[in-house]
Amino acid sequence: MLRPLRNVWRALRHRTQWETDLDDELRSHVEHRTMDLMRAGVSPQEAERRARLEFGSRDAYKDECRHSYGLQWFEGIWQDVRYALRALRRSPGFTAVAVLSLALGVGANTAVFGVIDALVLRPLPVKSPERLTFVEPTTHSYPAYRDLRDRNTTFSQLFAYRASPIGLGADESTARVWGYLASGNYFDALGIQPFIGRLFHPADDAAPGASPIAVLSYECWRSRFNADPSITGREIRLNNHPYSIIGVAPIGFHGVENIYFPDVWVPMSMQAEIEERPWLEERSTKDCEVAGRLKPGVTPLQAEANLRAIASDVARQYPQTESGVDVRLTKLGLLGQTLRRPLEAFSLGVILLSALVFLAACANLASLVAARAADRGFELAIRVSIGAARSRIVRQLATEACVIALAGGVAGCLLADFILRALGSIASEEIPIRVDTHLNLIVLLFAFAAVTIAALLFGIAPVRQAFAASPSGTLRAGSQGAGLLRAHRWPVREILLSAQVALCCVLVTACFVSVQGARRAFQMPVGIDPQNVAVSGFDLGLARYSPATGESFQRRALDAASRIPGVTAAAFADSFPLGIDQSTNAVYGPRETDFRSSNAIGTSHYNVSPGFFAAIGTHLLEGRDFDWHDNRTTPRVAIVNRAFARKVLGSEHAAGLYYFGFGGKTMRIQVVGMVEDGKYQSLTEDPRPALFTPMLQQYNGTTYLLARSARPAQAVAREMEAAIRTLDRRLPQYSVGPLAHLLALAYLQARAAAWCLSAFGILAVMLAITGIYGLTAYTVSRRVREIGIRIAIGAQPRQVIGAVLGRMGVIVGAGALTGIAGGVVSATILAHVVAQAVPGDPLVLGGVAATMILTALISCWAPARRAISIDPLTALRSE
Repeated sequence: MLRPLRNVWRALRHRTQWETDLDDELRSHVEHRTMDLMRAGVSPQEAERRARLEFGSRDAYKDECRHSYGLQWFEGIWQDVRYALRALRRSPGFTAVAVLSLALGVGANTAVFGVIDALVLRPLPVKSPERLTFVEPTTHSYPAYRDLRDRNTTFSQLFAYRASPIGLGADESTARVWGYLASGNYFDALGIQPFIGRLFHPADDAAPGASPIAVLSYECWRSRFNADPSITGREIRLNNHPYSIIGVAPIGFHGVENIYFPDVWVPMSMQAEIEERPWLEERSTKDCEVAGRLKPGVTPLQAEANLRAIASDVARQYPQTESGVDVRLTKLGLLGQTLRRPLEAFSLGVILLSALVFLAACANLASLVAARAADRGFELAIRVSIGAARSRIVRQLATEACVIALAGGVAGCLLADFILRALGSIASEEIPIRVDTHLNLIVLLFAFAAVTIAALLFGIAPVRQAFAASPSGTLRAGSQGAGLLRAHRWPVREILLSAQVALCCVLVTACFVSVQGARRAFQMPVGIDPQNVAVSGFDLGLARYSPATGESFQRRALDAASRIPGVTAAAFADSFPLGIDQSTNAVYGPRETDFRSSNAIGTSHYNVSPGFFAAIGTHLLEGRDFDWHDNRTTPRVAIVNRAFARKVLGSEHAAGLYYFGFGGKTMRIQVVGMVEDGKYQSLTEDPRPALFTPMLQQYNGTTYLLARSARPAQAVAREMEAAIRTLDRRLPQYSVGPLAHLLALAYLQARAAAWCLSAFGILAVMLAITGIYGLTAYTVSRRVREIGIRIAIGAQPRQVIGAVLGRMGVIVGAGALTGIAGGVVSATILAHVVAQAVPGDPLVLGGVAATMILTALISCWAPARRAISIDPLTALRSE
């Protein structure tokens, strides 16, 4: 079994040496046989003659050795490959177009699959990830988590975690990083082993404030601590509190969310030191994500039933804070279904469109290969007529298809690697969100499968022609007649081109719909005017400012920003609409008497200073703005939006009305103003209630300083950053820049859809141009003699173009009409994915039609010029 493989490997490495070895072996056999005959009394000349006759010729002996070594098959394949390379080298234009088309199709699909693999398919780098589940709803209170952890019988481990910003101080510098507050069994449940030192365990999370320890991520250890091997035991500052580093997480581990890359893990018992407000024992604060590892033999359905029973019991015990919501188990990562469902829907749409690009590339290749095979009909007919087996010809054509597929596949993988590396380098400056995209074995296997499918799809047409070829008819027709197009039927290459044009129309329609949707998304009213607004963020809680000193610092920072030249309005807030840090609070209507959580209305909540609406560009519709007298010594007041007035207050007017907030009658709050509706958490949300309260009545150390100016926002933001640094040089700042840039995450879906679908549309147009050009050029080349005759008898250029390209217009027109109809259907589907996408938009349909007309004109321009410039005498003489 191993001998043939060993000899094949030897032949591949040392082909010339193998031939020499065969000659030496043959000579040795002849010499030994000659000596044996001479010992038997035969003369030397006769002995040599008999020995040579006995062993046969050198070629016969080599054939016998090839057969015994299993090399005949290899020799035939190698000969086919060499012939295919020579044939493709003689047609450089065809080869370049074929490889480019396949590279675009394979590269686009491989890149899309690489992103989907990183986001959705790739398992977490933990022990037995298939046994891990996420417990929905998305957030729970920590006491509710303890109830589920202690009373369940279906999980071997149930753990809690929460992402949180942390001020990391090392040496003399302080930086704002993101980390995890995690229950003590977090690492045990995931089955993680440390890279250095140790990880924390349940004993380290037993008592509040008793375990000031931290675990660093591998990336943080390398980037911030220079991969110090003696890092364990070193003291750092987290929010100005001393913590001891006990270990470093393993390479590649970044927690339980696919796109969130934290720098540090801290036990959940240290929550009061990491965050400003201690909430760990409050059932009304639901800020923990919960996940767990199922026991062996337990199904998700059994675990769901177990947790639902516990949640119902807890709701009966605490009806004011626990609603007994329906507990569900989903796949861990991407916050359960919160991010997974929209990502999967978007991924499905993108991969369907990328599959259309792939099919268009295969159709393009198939039409080109079919045309080339028809052009080689005379050559193939001669080979068949002199005795070549059709299977031999089919093998040769299949080898050419495989060579093209291999070259296109390699180029496509290089293109995909470039795209994936570029996407992997994109990271958010605000939170550690990124997609770990790279070529791995799974992605390469996908690329190999795509190349194999492509080779089969575009290799069918020439194989079919090779089996159907008639040598006698082809030879009678001659070399020029072998590939003539017949007007009375549709050859396969024309059908393929029409299908390719249809696919191109679908992709171009999707491209235009997404671009138009993105344009509308950027122009839609969102309740704020982010242009010319500068932002600088800082978190006083990370620097351990008290509420009194924090309020004083906020006022001094606001005064410093107001003095910057060109600033017309300035304010500060704990967040802003469409920002990354959103808060939702429960409120009750003025006539509500049952204050259970199930009767609450969720509202977007912002703590703001006076002047916030002028700074951010929100219109006050009625009532008054906040002033500096709205502080802790005055009654609680609020400003709401129109949706709040309708849904909570039950009125079109809000000023002067009251509502109940924050869980009870003691928090009866008066509305002093109403502002316009806007978008708060996403561009696709329905009108949502929003609530604004004075920062002086409810202090929050998380601060965004905003300033509106006629000057460039970037320059004003840098001056704000410098002004805050003069007030406290050790205070870490973030989100410094124009407000329009900080809203990029809100517009990410619209941008991603526009970029992705635009890329697919451009690829489709490129493939359509190459396909139409290739078939048109082939048509002109095969009808040179006919065109020469037409010109010789007086045909005008427009008549020549009409006779030669009229059929091409029918092919492109049929494909375009079919594609536009399919594009309308695809636009209807995209309307559910792309914000502000409108199916059936006349502007979009007109743009698609214009694009296809322009594509056809560009593709046919060069062949048309060649057709009308043919010299009749030269054309007839060449025939």
